[in-house]
Amino acid sequence: KAVVSTQSTGDETNKAVKIYITGIKEAGQQIEKVEPTFDSRSVSVMLRGVAGKNYTLTIGNLKGTVNVEESSIKTTKTGATITLVKSSPGNWGSLKASKDEKPDEGPKIDKDADPNAGLMSLMKQMYETGDDSMKQMINKTMYESQMKQRNGGGSLPDMGDMGAGLDNL
Repeated sequence: KAVVSTQSTGDETNKAVKIYITGIKEAGQQIEKVEPTFDSRSVSVMLRGVAGKNYTLTIGNLKGTVNVEESSIKTTKTGATITLVKSSPGNWGSLKASKDEKPDEGPKIDKDADPNAGLMSLMKQMYETGDDSMKQMINKTMYESQMKQRNGGGSLPDMGDMGAGLDNL
């Protein structure tokens, strides 16, 4: 019986999702032909001539968009591993979008809205979907921006050595 697993630990990184197809062949058996079809929101794979059988896997309505050129499939001892490279970094949480939600299509831009509100919305989305280094960078940027605003909105004038040693406070 063929098994498709997308629940194993380490399947999803910030950059890619791996799908494991196992149990379709024994070590030493060959897959005569591998025919992958990658689309921005779906993947279809045909494995032909596996011990006289053909297998097809099709997954549509992916949670996010896929970089078609960088996605790949590799045969393994007992099947194949599909690597879907994400178009934009982030955590999907699940392979497919639920019936109630549309797949992530990126930030929505409201031309009539306040530009600062749009920027804050984009920063919030980046923070929620970003990895730890992205969150750290956003926190640092926000902190520096707030400090700049507190100090009069611009950089401080050169004060010579007056500020020496204040870093330790």
